[in-house]
Amino acid sequence: MDERSNVTVIIPCYNDGDFIEQALDSILNQTLKAEKVIIIDDGSDRKTRKILEGIHINDVEIIFQENKGVSNARNTGIKLSKTDYILNLDADDYFEPTFIEKAVRVLNSNSTIGVVGSLVKVLKKNSIESEIIKPLGGKVKDFIVKNNGLGNSMFRKKCWEEVSGYDENMINGFEDWEFWIAVLRNNWSMYILQEPLSIYRIKKQSRDKTALRDFDFELRKYIFLKHESLFLEHYKFYVLELLRINCGLRKKQSVLKNSLNYKFGKSLLFPFRFLLKMFKKLWKN
Repeated sequence: MDERSNVTVIIPCYNDGDFIEQALDSILNQTLKAEKVIIIDDGSDRKTRKILEGIHINDVEIIFQENKGVSNARNTGIKLSKTDYILNLDADDYFEPTFIEKAVRVLNSNSTIGVVGSLVKVLKKNSIESEIIKPLGGKVKDFIVKNNGLGNSMFRKKCWEEVSGYDENMINGFEDWEFWIAVLRNNWSMYILQEPLSIYRIKKQSRDKTALRDFDFELRKYIFLKHESLFLEHYKFYVLELLRINCGLRKKQSVLKNSLNYKFGKSLLFPFRFLLKMFKKLWKN
Protein backbone atom coordinates (compact mmCIF):
# COMPACT_ATOMS: atom_id res chain seq x y z
CA MET A 1 0.00 0.00 0.00
CA ASP A 2 1.20 3.53 -0.78
CA GLU A 3 -0.94 5.14 1.94
CA ARG A 4 1.07 6.95 4.61
CA SER A 5 0.73 5.13 7.91
CA ASN A 6 1.90 7.95 10.23
CA VAL A 7 3.39 5.19 12.47
CA THR A 8 6.77 4.78 14.15
CA VAL A 9 7.52 1.35 15.62
CA ILE A 10 9.55 1.24 18.85
CA ILE A 11 11.36 -2.02 19.68
CA PRO A 12 13.34 -2.14 22.94
CA CYS A 13 15.85 -4.99 22.84
CA TYR A 14 17.73 -6.61 25.71
CA ASN A 15 19.58 -9.88 24.97
CA ASP A 16 16.93 -10.92 22.42
CA GLY A 17 19.28 -11.62 19.54
CA ASP A 18 17.52 -14.93 18.84
CA PHE A 19 14.20 -13.19 18.18
CA ILE A 20 14.81 -9.60 17.05
CA GLU A 21 14.97 -10.42 13.34
CA GLN A 22 11.58 -12.17 13.44
CA ALA A 23 10.10 -9.18 15.26
CA LEU A 24 11.55 -6.77 12.72
CA ASP A 25 10.46 -8.90 9.74
CA SER A 26 6.87 -8.86 11.05
CA ILE A 27 6.96 -5.05 10.85
CA LEU A 28 8.64 -4.86 7.46
CA ASN A 29 6.03 -7.26 6.03
CA GLN A 30 2.99 -5.27 7.16
CA THR A 31 0.31 -4.49 4.58
CA LEU A 32 0.59 -0.85 5.69
CA LYS A 33 4.23 0.10 6.16
CA ALA A 34 5.51 2.01 9.17
CA GLU A 35 7.24 5.32 8.47
CA LYS A 36 10.17 4.28 10.65
CA VAL A 37 11.37 1.54 12.99
CA ILE A 38 13.56 2.47 15.96
CA ILE A 39 15.30 -0.36 17.80
CA ILE A 40 16.82 0.60 21.15
CA ASP A 41 19.45 -1.84 22.36
CA ASP A 42 19.38 -1.53 26.14
CA GLY A 43 22.86 -2.79 26.98
CA SER A 44 22.54 -6.25 25.44
CA ASP A 45 25.18 -8.97 25.35
CA ARG A 46 27.77 -9.24 22.57
CA LYS A 47 25.73 -11.78 20.59
CA THR A 48 22.67 -9.53 20.36
CA ARG A 49 24.75 -6.44 19.66
CA LYS A 50 26.51 -8.19 16.77
CA ILE A 51 23.17 -9.17 15.21
CA LEU A 52 21.88 -5.61 15.52
CA GLU A 53 25.07 -4.18 14.03
CA GLY A 54 24.44 -6.36 10.98
CA ILE A 55 21.02 -4.82 10.26
CA HIS A 56 21.23 -2.20 7.51
CA ILE A 57 17.73 -1.39 6.28
CA ASN A 58 16.24 1.90 5.12
CA ASP A 59 14.04 3.59 7.75
CA VAL A 60 15.32 1.25 10.48
CA GLU A 61 17.40 3.10 13.08
CA ILE A 62 19.30 1.29 15.80
CA ILE A 63 20.35 3.05 18.98
CA PHE A 64 22.80 1.53 21.47
CA GLN A 65 22.70 2.61 25.10
CA GLU A 66 23.77 1.29 28.49
CA ASN A 67 21.16 -0.71 30.36
CA LYS A 68 18.52 1.67 31.74
CA GLY A 69 15.36 -0.45 31.59
CA VAL A 70 12.52 -0.88 29.14
CA SER A 71 10.68 2.32 30.13
CA ASN A 72 13.76 4.43 29.42
CA ALA A 73 14.38 2.58 26.15
CA ARG A 74 10.83 3.22 24.95
CA ASN A 75 10.96 6.87 25.98
CA THR A 76 14.27 7.27 24.13
CA GLY A 77 12.77 5.91 20.93
CA ILE A 78 9.48 7.79 21.17
CA LYS A 79 11.29 11.11 21.70
CA LEU A 80 12.96 10.59 18.32
CA SER A 81 9.72 9.75 16.51
CA LYS A 82 8.07 12.27 14.18
CA THR A 83 4.75 10.52 13.61
CA ASP A 84 1.39 10.87 15.35
CA TYR A 85 1.10 7.16 16.10
CA ILE A 86 3.48 4.93 18.04
CA LEU A 87 3.53 1.13 17.96
CA ASN A 88 5.28 -0.77 20.74
CA LEU A 89 6.75 -4.18 20.01
CA ASP A 90 8.83 -6.27 22.41
CA ALA A 91 11.84 -7.79 20.68
CA ASP A 92 10.78 -11.38 21.38
CA ASP A 93 7.21 -10.96 20.04
CA TYR A 94 5.78 -10.19 16.61
CA PHE A 95 2.65 -9.09 14.71
CA GLU A 96 0.50 -10.57 11.98
CA PRO A 97 0.79 -8.61 8.67
CA THR A 98 -2.45 -6.62 8.96
CA PHE A 99 -2.06 -5.20 12.47
CA ILE A 100 -0.77 -1.73 11.53
CA GLU A 101 -3.36 -1.30 8.77
CA LYS A 102 -6.28 -2.20 11.03
CA ALA A 103 -5.03 -0.28 14.07
CA VAL A 104 -4.42 2.89 12.04
CA ARG A 105 -7.93 2.63 10.58
CA VAL A 106 -9.39 2.66 14.10
CA LEU A 107 -7.32 5.65 15.26
CA ASN A 108 -8.11 7.60 12.09
CA SER A 109 -11.84 7.02 12.44
CA ASN A 110 -12.37 7.73 16.16
CA SER A 111 -10.70 10.63 17.96
CA THR A 112 -11.73 9.37 21.43
CA ILE A 113 -9.67 6.18 21.11
CA GLY A 114 -6.11 6.63 22.35
CA VAL A 115 -4.84 3.04 22.20
CA VAL A 116 -5.45 0.05 19.92
CA GLY A 117 -4.53 -3.53 20.76
CA SER A 118 -5.68 -6.94 19.60
CA LEU A 119 -6.34 -10.47 20.74
CA VAL A 120 -3.12 -12.41 21.22
CA LYS A 121 -1.76 -15.78 20.20
CA VAL A 122 0.63 -17.54 22.58
CA LEU A 123 3.90 -18.95 21.27
CA LYS A 124 5.57 -21.58 23.44
CA LYS A 125 8.55 -23.71 22.43
CA ASN A 126 8.21 -22.48 18.83
CA SER A 127 4.62 -23.70 18.63
CA ILE A 128 1.41 -21.65 18.62
CA GLU A 129 -0.82 -22.74 21.51
CA SER A 130 -4.59 -23.11 21.25
CA GLU A 131 -4.99 -20.47 23.98
CA ILE A 132 -6.00 -16.97 22.87
CA ILE A 133 -5.39 -14.08 25.26
CA LYS A 134 -8.36 -11.72 25.16
CA PRO A 135 -7.61 -8.33 26.73
CA LEU A 136 -10.77 -6.29 27.26
CA GLY A 137 -9.48 -2.76 26.77
CA GLY A 138 -12.03 -0.10 27.70
CA LYS A 139 -11.90 2.93 30.00
CA VAL A 140 -9.64 3.66 32.95
CA LYS A 141 -12.09 2.07 35.40
CA ASP A 142 -11.48 -1.25 33.64
CA PHE A 143 -7.77 -1.05 34.53
CA ILE A 144 -7.73 -0.29 38.25
CA VAL A 145 -7.98 -3.94 39.35
CA LYS A 146 -5.97 -5.60 36.58
CA ASN A 147 -4.24 -4.78 33.32
CA ASN A 148 -6.81 -5.19 30.55
CA GLY A 149 -4.34 -4.33 27.82
CA LEU A 150 -0.97 -5.53 26.55
CA GLY A 151 2.30 -3.74 25.91
CA ASN A 152 2.35 -4.50 22.18
CA SER A 153 -0.21 -1.88 21.21
CA MET A 154 -0.50 1.27 19.11
CA PHE A 155 -1.21 4.64 20.68
CA ARG A 156 -1.25 8.33 19.89
CA LYS A 157 2.01 10.12 20.62
CA LYS A 158 -0.19 12.82 22.14
CA CYS A 159 -1.20 10.32 24.86
CA TRP A 160 2.44 9.68 25.69
CA GLU A 161 3.18 13.40 25.83
CA GLU A 162 0.25 14.08 28.16
CA VAL A 163 1.62 11.71 30.82
CA SER A 164 5.32 12.57 30.29
CA GLY A 165 6.09 9.11 28.95
CA TYR A 166 6.64 5.77 30.62
CA ASP A 167 7.51 5.85 34.31
CA GLU A 168 11.24 5.08 34.43
CA ASN A 169 11.07 4.27 38.13
CA MET A 170 9.25 1.04 37.26
CA ILE A 171 12.34 -0.95 36.39
CA ASN A 172 10.99 -4.25 37.79
CA GLY A 173 7.86 -4.53 35.62
CA PHE A 174 4.17 -3.54 35.29
CA GLU A 175 5.20 -0.34 33.47
CA ASP A 176 2.66 -1.08 30.70
CA TRP A 177 -0.19 -1.34 33.20
CA GLU A 178 0.75 1.94 34.88
CA PHE A 179 1.14 3.66 31.50
CA TRP A 180 -2.33 2.59 30.37
CA ILE A 181 -3.85 3.86 33.63
CA ALA A 182 -2.05 7.20 33.25
CA VAL A 183 -3.20 7.55 29.63
CA LEU A 184 -6.78 6.38 30.03
CA ARG A 185 -7.53 8.57 33.03
CA ASN A 186 -7.26 11.52 30.60
CA ASN A 187 -10.59 10.41 29.07
CA TRP A 188 -9.08 8.18 26.39
CA SER A 189 -10.25 4.62 25.71
CA MET A 190 -8.49 1.48 24.51
CA TYR A 191 -9.95 -0.44 21.56
CA ILE A 192 -9.22 -4.15 21.07
CA LEU A 193 -9.28 -5.59 17.56
CA GLN A 194 -11.20 -8.85 17.82
CA GLU A 195 -8.57 -10.84 15.93
CA PRO A 196 -5.39 -12.51 17.24
CA LEU A 197 -2.97 -10.21 15.41
CA SER A 198 -0.23 -10.18 18.05
CA ILE A 199 1.98 -13.11 19.01
CA TYR A 200 3.33 -13.27 22.57
CA ARG A 201 6.29 -15.55 23.25
CA ILE A 202 6.42 -17.54 26.51
CA LYS A 203 9.99 -18.14 27.71
CA LYS A 204 11.39 -20.10 30.66
CA GLN A 205 12.81 -16.92 32.12
CA SER A 206 11.15 -13.59 31.47
CA ARG A 207 10.79 -10.18 33.03
CA ASP A 208 7.02 -10.70 33.38
CA LYS A 209 7.51 -13.89 35.39
CA THR A 210 10.12 -12.24 37.62
CA ALA A 211 7.84 -9.26 38.26
CA LEU A 212 4.96 -11.51 39.30
CA ARG A 213 7.10 -13.78 41.45
CA ASP A 214 9.33 -11.24 43.19
CA PHE A 215 7.79 -7.78 42.97
CA ASP A 216 4.01 -8.18 42.64
CA PHE A 217 3.01 -6.46 45.88
CA GLU A 218 5.59 -3.66 45.62
CA LEU A 219 4.58 -2.82 42.05
CA ARG A 220 0.85 -2.86 42.80
CA LYS A 221 1.46 -0.66 45.83
CA TYR A 222 3.43 1.80 43.70
CA ILE A 223 0.63 2.01 41.12
CA PHE A 224 -2.00 2.43 43.84
CA LEU A 225 -0.14 5.26 45.59
CA LYS A 226 0.71 7.02 42.34
CA HIS A 227 -2.94 6.97 41.22
CA GLU A 228 -4.52 6.99 44.68
CA SER A 229 -7.12 9.63 43.79
CA LEU A 230 -8.33 7.45 40.91
CA PHE A 231 -8.67 4.40 43.16
CA LEU A 232 -10.54 6.46 45.76
CA GLU A 233 -12.86 7.79 43.07
CA HIS A 234 -13.80 4.22 42.18
CA TYR A 235 -13.26 2.72 45.64
CA LYS A 236 -16.60 0.84 45.78
CA PHE A 237 -16.02 -0.84 42.42
CA TYR A 238 -12.40 -1.54 43.39
CA VAL A 239 -13.25 -3.15 46.73
CA LEU A 240 -16.11 -5.23 45.32
CA GLU A 241 -13.89 -6.53 42.52
CA LEU A 242 -11.19 -7.49 45.02
CA LEU A 243 -13.78 -9.29 47.14
CA ARG A 244 -15.10 -11.14 44.09
CA ILE A 245 -11.58 -12.20 43.07
CA ASN A 246 -10.75 -13.27 46.63
CA CYS A 247 -13.90 -15.41 46.86
CA GLY A 248 -13.03 -17.05 43.56
CA LEU A 249 -9.51 -17.84 44.74
CA ARG A 250 -10.81 -19.27 48.02
CA LYS A 251 -13.24 -21.49 46.14
CA LYS A 252 -10.49 -22.77 43.83
CA GLN A 253 -8.23 -23.34 46.85
CA SER A 254 -10.94 -25.37 48.56
CA VAL A 255 -11.55 -27.50 45.47
CA LEU A 256 -7.82 -28.09 45.05
CA LYS A 257 -7.34 -28.93 48.70
CA ASN A 258 -10.16 -31.46 48.68
CA SER A 259 -8.87 -32.95 45.47
CA LEU A 260 -5.34 -33.31 46.86
CA ASN A 261 -6.63 -34.79 50.11
CA TYR A 262 -8.65 -37.31 48.15
CA LYS A 263 -5.73 -38.28 45.94
CA PHE A 264 -3.32 -38.40 48.88
CA GLY A 265 -5.69 -40.52 50.97
CA LYS A 266 -6.34 -42.87 48.08
CA SER A 267 -2.62 -43.33 47.47
CA LEU A 268 -2.02 -44.12 51.14
CA LEU A 269 -4.78 -46.73 51.20
CA PHE A 270 -3.70 -48.41 47.97
CA PRO A 271 -1.14 -50.83 49.58
CA PHE A 272 -3.65 -51.88 52.26
CA ARG A 273 -6.38 -52.46 49.68
CA PHE A 274 -3.97 -54.50 47.61
CA LEU A 275 -3.02 -56.66 50.61
CA LEU A 276 -6.67 -57.08 51.58
CA LYS A 277 -7.48 -58.20 48.04
CA MET A 278 -4.63 -60.73 48.06
CA PHE A 279 -5.66 -61.99 51.51
CA LYS A 280 -9.23 -62.60 50.30
CA LYS A 281 -7.92 -64.62 47.34
CA LEU A 282 -5.76 -66.75 49.63
CA TRP A 283 -8.65 -67.23 52.05
CA LYS A 284 -10.90 -68.49 49.26
CA ASN A 285 -8.25 -70.94 48.19
